[in-house]
Amino acid sequence: MATTGSGKRGRTVILVLAGFLLVGFAAWWFLVRSEAPPAPQLAAAVETAMAAQQPVVTGVSTTEVLDATTTSITAMAAQQPVVTGVPTTEVLDATTTSPTASSVELSGIWTVDPDIGLFQDFTSTWVGYRIDEELGNGIGATTAVGRTPLVAATVVLAENVVVSVEVVADLRGLKSDRAWRDDKVLKALHVNQYPEARFVLGSPIPLVAGTTASEITVSGVLTVNGVAVEVETRLEATLVGDVLAVVGSLPVVLSDHGVEAPSAPIVVSVADSGVVEFQIFMTRTAASG
Repeated sequence: MATTGSGKRGRTVILVLAGFLLVGFAAWWFLVRSEAPPAPQLAAAVETAMAAQQPVVTGVSTTEVLDATTTSITAMAAQQPVVTGVPTTEVLDATTTSPTASSVELSGIWTVDPDIGLFQDFTSTWVGYRIDEELGNGIGATTAVGRTPLVAATVVLAENVVVSVEVVADLRGLKSDRAWRDDKVLKALHVNQYPEARFVLGSPIPLVAGTTASEITVSGVLTVNGVAVEVETRLEATLVGDVLAVVGSLPVVLSDHGVEAPSAPIVVSVADSGVVEFQIFMTRTAASG
């Protein structure tokens, strides 16, 4: 009898331990396990743009496109004598040796091409956020990433100048890997009242021909939750065939836009600062002039 009782207790302990393990695994699977996609990369955007134009660029590698002098662009502010890491003399030499190749190809009005890529695997145009979450009960931390494919963008280029840029994202399309998070985010951003986030270029930017697609910093105004804030965004852009591919990010502080970090029962805290990320594919819809 004692042996039988001891055996039952042993089985009970095993079942309890198995239950704890199962609960722990479920918590990890549904709450901690991150399916957050990586940050946007120009190389991946180039591959997507190439795939969308197979008859045009078949057989051309991503590296060759990025290194092509006539299809890459470097932007810099008029007051900056040096592009990051590039001496002024090299910029001047590039301008002399490649006079107007980029401007001839780029001049005009560019808008989003919705037929490039798929939102399901984030190869299309999208705008989104990346922010850290601290989970409760000692579960740990995770990175929240949400994106919307509902993006309209207009870039006006004339000769060697980016005249204007406007990007509008419909926040009602924001999706992450957690439905409960999406509901909280939409409420925190007050999308019923302010459904759109908008970025507008601060001032025209001269273009200088370069040998690679370089990362640059662009100033502008970001409006979220109806509050406009001056920001600086870091981006990379390159022309792939007839497609202008742009990727980048900019830091954002929620409180600056009057947004209170969303909360949930399992989430102890959400960082007040995060990153707005974007990947945009555009084609020319009208010639300049």
